[in-house]
Amino acid sequence: MAQTATDDAPASDREGNDLKDRKRARAIVNEALLGVTTPLANRGVVHRLLPGLWQVAVNVALSCYEPEDVLALLKDRSRGIVGEGANADAPPRTIPASEMPPYVAEVQLAAQTIMESIDEALERLREEGLEDRFPETVFDASLQVLIPAWGPHHARRALSEQSALLIRGMASPCNFMEPTRLQSALAKGKAQAATEAPRTVAELPKPVPLPSPPQREKVARTVNAYAATDLSPSGTAAWAVVMVSHDDEGRTETREISGTMVDPNGRAASIRAMRECVLAACESSSRATLVVETPSEQCVRAASDGGAPGSRLPGEEAAWDEIDRAASIHRIEFRVARRALDRELSERCDRLLRKHLEG
Repeated sequence: MAQTATDDAPASDREGNDLKDRKRARAIVNEALLGVTTPLANRGVVHRLLPGLWQVAVNVALSCYEPEDVLALLKDRSRGIVGEGANADAPPRTIPASEMPPYVAEVQLAAQTIMESIDEALERLREEGLEDRFPETVFDASLQVLIPAWGPHHARRALSEQSALLIRGMASPCNFMEPTRLQSALAKGKAQAATEAPRTVAELPKPVPLPSPPQREKVARTVNAYAATDLSPSGTAAWAVVMVSHDDEGRTETREISGTMVDPNGRAASIRAMRECVLAACESSSRATLVVETPSEQCVRAASDGGAPGSRLPGEEAAWDEIDRAASIHRIEFRVARRALDRELSERCDRLLRKHLEG
């Protein structure tokens, strides 16, 4: 027993030191972020704080990690975001093509301005031997600002769109379109000028580009998946996906994804399940072969070969676009579930659905 106590003590100390280091790194980065408003205002781009911060968070992660590690980080953080928020029904902003170049230039300038403050934090972390915590701390500190501002639904959308871009082999931040209605009062105050017309590109100082990260070949993956939904009398829909994947490095993974939403007829939930299934199956893979079974014949008609005529409805474009992009890169087959590929997959889906609805 004495030997066990001796062995446990160092592990406990290490955990305590790790927590202390994480808190210290977060305090340093948070302090740097608190000072960005003034330089952003001086450069006339304070209203691009949120998209600029998103660009910084993703750029830092891509500059320090391999793309597949960034995908794992995005997936992990997305799982930790709960709820939908008060502005889940707010559509993404739309920017005319003629205004997109100056908008992008403003966001890049905002990102460069924020990065200059973050660089000072990195120097302090190096002085204290905490530089290895820099990328994850910057990412988490950014999400701490973005989630209350954009709302949980749109924060997950940003993580999902970034994952989809990486799946396509593009290691750069996505041009995320913010919700037309922000959630937090603080964010609304800082972004109140967001609807103003952007200045011309010539009026903006040219930002210094961040370094491009090295690319690495991703593995091939074969995935069998089952996606299903169920409805409660109250109009709540539950959706669930269970998948088993095998990659060319000999690894096997079983994964479950599920959730609930207000959806009286179940169509939106079916599409949500399909989208989550496709993005999860194709992430971190250069060549995914995916077979998706679902009881929804409507979803299969809409998902297959770009969608049968009349099978896709207005308001669903964003989800189908993501599915189509993945299908253009990976081999994906959608089937109506007559008899499940794997009875265990369908049974596990049923258990997840019951858990959500009977909860």
